[in-house]
Amino acid sequence: MTSFVEIDLSLEVEGDPPTLNEHQAVEFVSLPGNAEALELSIDGVVLSPFLRPGDPRWRWTWNPGAAVGTHTLRLAVCQGTRVERVWRLNVAPRKIDSVRYLALIEDVERVAIGLVRSLAGAVVKVHLAANEGAPRSWLDDADMLFGSLFDRFEQATRHILAHPRSTLQRDEHQTPLGQATDVSVTALYRAIQGDLEVAPPDVATHVQRALRPEGGFLPRTAVQERSSVTFDIAEHRLLKHILETLRGRARRCADWAQREVTRLDTVAPGSSRAARARAVALRCTQCLNRIAALLAAPLFDQVTAFHRAPVATPLMQRDSSYRQVYRMWRALHQSMVVDLGASFDLTIIDLPLLYERWCALRVVQSLLNLSETVYACHLLTAPTDETESWALDLRRDLPLLVAGRHGWTLTVRYQPRYPPAVSARSGDTFVSLDCHTRIPDLAIEATRLGYPPRVIVLDAKYRLDADGCTVPADALAEAYAYAGAIGAAGAPAVVAALILYPGTGAAERYPGGAGAIPLLPGAADALDATLAAELTELDTFR
Repeated sequence: MTSFVEIDLSLEVEGDPPTLNEHQAVEFVSLPGNAEALELSIDGVVLSPFLRPGDPRWRWTWNPGAAVGTHTLRLAVCQGTRVERVWRLNVAPRKIDSVRYLALIEDVERVAIGLVRSLAGAVVKVHLAANEGAPRSWLDDADMLFGSLFDRFEQATRHILAHPRSTLQRDEHQTPLGQATDVSVTALYRAIQGDLEVAPPDVATHVQRALRPEGGFLPRTAVQERSSVTFDIAEHRLLKHILETLRGRARRCADWAQREVTRLDTVAPGSSRAARARAVALRCTQCLNRIAALLAAPLFDQVTAFHRAPVATPLMQRDSSYRQVYRMWRALHQSMVVDLGASFDLTIIDLPLLYERWCALRVVQSLLNLSETVYACHLLTAPTDETESWALDLRRDLPLLVAGRHGWTLTVRYQPRYPPAVSARSGDTFVSLDCHTRIPDLAIEATRLGYPPRVIVLDAKYRLDADGCTVPADALAEAYAYAGAIGAAGAPAVVAALILYPGTGAAERYPGGAGAIPLLPGAADALDATLAAELTELDTFR
């Protein structure tokens, strides 16, 4: 329970008001003095003032509720002219929510990296070799690419720009025949394919006889070959490509880190994760300027585009500076970067939704550990040339995972819709047995030839009972509703309807088909054990 607080506002007050906690009631007070009227607004919403007997100060009440973050507090004083004063008012989350929020976003990252490691091959339909590198987060990627490795790469690049290697290239140009110094048979043959002009009979008679026995014509121009020095070599094309790729990667890392700083500033500004994100944002911004300076070198004006995967050329093998270029290319491409995507880029205001989506990842991970075969996975999106990273996508139209275990096909769905039988599509196996569409957070649908179809329903609830330990009664009531309302072929098909909640202790399973599983980061054993037991029981249903 948060305490009531009174905050004094006047034009003379220096600094911002003290930080409030979510759901903490506050009264703002201000002495009008000679002012005709006062107007107080928060985020543009004008509050209604009131007075207390014997007290000349104007008062406004406000409760932030769950609106965690920074709010704009504006006091307007009307004294013939309108004078305004603006403050920033910070609303902080409850301490327990701050701790859990930070733990959730860190565990989402850990679980996502583990899922990419386990499922990447199934998504791209190829076997990933060991030298593809382990998956890593954007923070890890930034630490690796833009730390000491980048310093060595920049030093090598500056050495290359100061002493670039070159090669000779041969090209052709058209020269008037009279100015040609070396006319080969091939050049003469190509010359007569072009324009000819009338020549007096006594000019180059031997050439005229060789070209035209009847004489009278000579080619106007002849092709001459020449050699020139060029810096457009494969190693420089690769270097330019790497710099452009690093520029894009640094920009994305800086943007991601800055978003992380913003969402942690009101929750855990002193946490190690927030400090690391600030350092990454600063370092990547600095590297962007350094990369821009390198790309501005005149050498790259004559270097053409890079088109194919490089190999360790002889120049890279014998020259340490060019060898460092190849090392940076390997560091850029021999890794699997995991970007959680918009589904998990949530502030603490959306903590219940973050918990629900984290539960979805944990259920997939648990089922993956219990399965024998993976048939399909739509949870991951493979990297492309534009994204360069693995992303998570909690799709509702396709199953997150389809796996096999002991002859059963297990299909994990996020927020599946089970409509009434009268409005179901012809291919729907599971339907609602009443007149309402049922949409649980998660479902594990189990099918097997010769067995009736079954489903395990899981619903995430980020709340506790009044004792602060157990699952609320209304959440259990919802579980019982799912247990009796979802079926197949006109009969109930739910083997268990389980509530996932942020508690501790042992899982509970009740005779009516409902149950509750405490689930928090670092405490997922109850989920793993319960799902293992429920899947084992599937064989008893015939």
